[in-house]
Amino acid sequence: MSGDTDKIFALWQEMIGEAEPEDLSAVWPVRLGETTELLNLAWYELKTGRSLTRHGEVVLCPAADWAAATLDGWDDMIPAPIEAKHVGGFEPRERVVERYTPQATWQMICTGARQVVLSIIEGGREPALEVVPWDETYAAELWRRAEAFMECVRNLTPPVVFAPVAAPVKAERVVDMKGSNAWAEHAGLWLKHRAGAKAFSGAEKEIKALVPEDAKRAHGHGIQAARDKAGRLSIRPAKEA
Repeated sequence: MSGDTDKIFALWQEMIGEAEPEDLSAVWPVRLGETTELLNLAWYELKTGRSLTRHGEVVLCPAADWAAATLDGWDDMIPAPIEAKHVGGFEPRERVVERYTPQATWQMICTGARQVVLSIIEGGREPALEVVPWDETYAAELWRRAEAFMECVRNLTPPVVFAPVAAPVKAERVVDMKGSNAWAEHAGLWLKHRAGAKAFSGAEKEIKALVPEDAKRAHGHGIQAARDKAGRLSIRPAKEA
């Protein structure tokens, strides 16, 4: 989903047997995450009072035998996968969540869950919980790309290039719009005409209910209601004689 052609090509070479998997045994962030994973998950259990299950379980996707996800843990009460992460703590949490959204979405595709909980250790701080919700459009694009990549693996053809796709934005900010002149203008109009708009909608509904079913057109008191070929009524000012 990041559109990183080098990483995509390296994975393709690995899957067709032209390259060995990257050796991560001497990569400190990876080893640190492995070491703190059990503590991270145990802390989740302590703070929520809920026991996690399915540690390390490989879940095959019902839609394809080549698709699978490995779980760190599973909370039966949600139900959802719980993913333990350990990051440096020097970047906004929103960026961390965005980075792991493809993985979380893949887990939802494989397990049928509709959310994933990231338990994130930032530096040495207590784990923070962030929920990645299901996004149908994003998941469909992820699956489309995965199928296209696997087709390249099966045919031994270099992988197709995709443009980056940003992770869905979770709306959480509270924004003060007092400094926007456009907001002020339209807010004033909305407040001024709110009652009138409500009365207009109510009157329109009542007028349409008064038109007989066999009437093509009804008029009176300055308005007319006309029925189109599909039977839908519309109301407009009556034409002056």
